[in-house]
Amino acid sequence: MKNEIAIANPIYDVVFKFLMEDPDIAKLILSTIIDEEIESLEFSPQENTISIDNRSLTVYRLDFSAKIRLPDQSFKQVIIEIQKAKYSTDIMRFRRYLGNQYKKTSNVYSSKENGKKKPKKRAIPILTVYFF
Repeated sequence: MKNEIAIANPIYDVVFKFLMEDPDIAKLILSTIIDEEIESLEFSPQENTISIDNRSLTVYRLDFSAKIRLPDQSFKQVIIEIQKAKYSTDIMRFRRYLGNQYKKTSNVYSSKENGKKKPKKRAIPILTVYFF
């Protein structure tokens, strides 16, 4: 008898969705994926069904704002996007969505540079995880 390993599929597996909506488990999973320690995580799960050419496509998207602890014990803020669709051709739609995220003026932080009086606005990095 073979040993089988079940891997949660975020588009079909209700358990995966449930796990990703738990802040502690989501922190553990995302920390493992990005190989960095997530100190805090805020999220807003979103799921949409879109009709394309007489077929129904479910897109599962999770948007997170994460505070990551760096090796020197300082922190950086990032946005983490997890997106899952049934077809790999949906990557262009995901890229358009990410382009809109980069354009948002709310996805910035202020950074005071040495010798400068005014803080400079910088874009918050976006980390993207795709499941196809």
